Amino acid sequence: MDCIFSSTYYASYQSSTERCYYIDFGHKMVKISFCQLLSLRYKAKQMSTFDYIDDLLNHNDTVLLSLCDKEHLILLDTLMVLDFVDLMKGTFAMIELNAMLVS
Repeated sequence: MDCIFSSTYYASYQSSTERCYYIDFGHKMVKISFCQLLSLRYKAKQMSTFDYIDDLLNHNDTVLLSLCDKEHLILLDTLMVLDFVDLMKGTFAMIELNAMLVS
């Protein structure tokens, strides 16, 4: 496995032999496909909006993130949500950079 991107709390890995990705949440390593990774990026984009962050800071303190068709559930606090958004941005930036270097 090759590390794609690492943030404060999380890391993302790519396995070329298995043709899948792994997200390390610190206490749990989750194996996901590229389509599931795209779904996570969509969730991260929703979490990065001003209204979502404002609601998180003022009303809710935690978020329950479901992965892989609710096979995995991850509980995130405010700092973990922001770090998850950074992880998704960094992961896709590195994937795009790698695709440009290979072609």
